[in-house]
Amino acid sequence: MPKDLRSFIAQLEAKSPEEIARVNKPLSPRYEISALLTHLEKIKRFPLLFFEKVKGSDAPVVINAQASRRLMAIALDGKPEELARKFGERQSKPIPPVEVTDAPVQEVTKLGDEADLTEVPMLTHYDVNAAPYITAGVVVAADPDTGVRNTSYNRLMMAGKRELRIFMAIGRHLWTLHNKFERRDQPLPIAIVIGVHPLFSLGAQALTPADEDEYGVIGGMMNEPLRLVKAKTVPILVPADAEMIIEGKMLPHVRRTEGPFGEFTGHAVPQDERQIIEVTAITHRKNYIFQDIHAGYTEHKLMGAVPREAALLKAVRQSVPTVKNVCMPVSGNCRFHAYVSIAKRTPGQAKNAICAAFAADMLLKHVVIVDDDIDIFDEERVLWAISNRFQADRDLVVIANAQGSELDPSAGPGGVNAKMGLDATKPLEGFPPELRVPEEVMKRIRLEDFLPRFSN
Repeated sequence: MPKDLRSFIAQLEAKSPEEIARVNKPLSPRYEISALLTHLEKIKRFPLLFFEKVKGSDAPVVINAQASRRLMAIALDGKPEELARKFGERQSKPIPPVEVTDAPVQEVTKLGDEADLTEVPMLTHYDVNAAPYITAGVVVAADPDTGVRNTSYNRLMMAGKRELRIFMAIGRHLWTLHNKFERRDQPLPIAIVIGVHPLFSLGAQALTPADEDEYGVIGGMMNEPLRLVKAKTVPILVPADAEMIIEGKMLPHVRRTEGPFGEFTGHAVPQDERQIIEVTAITHRKNYIFQDIHAGYTEHKLMGAVPREAALLKAVRQSVPTVKNVCMPVSGNCRFHAYVSIAKRTPGQAKNAICAAFAADMLLKHVVIVDDDIDIFDEERVLWAISNRFQADRDLVVIANAQGSELDPSAGPGGVNAKMGLDATKPLEGFPPELRVPEEVMKRIRLEDFLPRFSN
């Protein structure tokens, strides 16, 4: 059976029931689902949530499919601390897709005026949001000259029964494709994929060169060929096992107001003039599941961390071969902070790692380098290393007026900001040893033998 959102839900319910929760009382997609998720965020609980009854719709809604490293580790069949390595291994082994003729995602087909976005249970997360949004839509487009396909997550505001307004980061692949079509006075055919396995999502976010077909990367991530079917109204092959496909064309030379919208930083971005998508078809499974990613909350941040961590690990390794692991923590929106552990061999390696990290990812704002005895996924240990091993007059690197994220609320015009690197590694010699109980004793005196109720 191919990997899809339903198979992942079934896997959780069968093998990890503590990681999923069903809500059977009706809730409105306007704020009410957000309110329940907010309560869970405050107590640091991140199960996959399945809302069975959504007011105004027959379709259930799923949120939080990638809201914890534990959930993504289940999808990748590994451990939470291995995600970057596992991701990198699978990304390096793409599997070409296969074309099929019979697709669950086309069990129901609505063309032209029959397509109605108002029937889809899009959520309104915050009081600042101008309208309901599609937040878990993977936009697929193809280069007109090479046929190479690009996949990306983009926020999509509903502006009518058949109109969406899209935010695209300037210079990224999708923006470049639209720009290429626009110079030819042509619309860009696109498909929006909704409701996918977490591995599809991870593959869709891989940082790849423009000439690499991302369906192959997704296949590698899923460890099986992605099944594709011809779309109904656009010249694109779409995932056969998704829950929903929205087909359309991004119009040339047309801009309309999009926003405001609550972004991953936890702050709202203002209105601006954005590109328009004219919807030409909606296809979906008979009993489709609508997937949402709640803007500004843990899933929204964390789902982008693993692809970035894998790319960062690879980049830093070019300068510092003894790098051990990389973590982009939720506290830094999984974009702005990076913790990097290295097995330090020479005095300048930590500074080299800082420079390599900033060169690899322009969104990074703060980088902390620690020794490999520090668990970078335990933020308390990282802060302990800073407090005990860092001195600002010798271990601080500051880069002024560098390019950062336009979504950073503290950045200057165009996202220009200051970057800070902290070398929180020990000197190679003459540093006091850390207090330790002998390893032999630790192995012999086990918590479960003496205080079993505290062992889990």
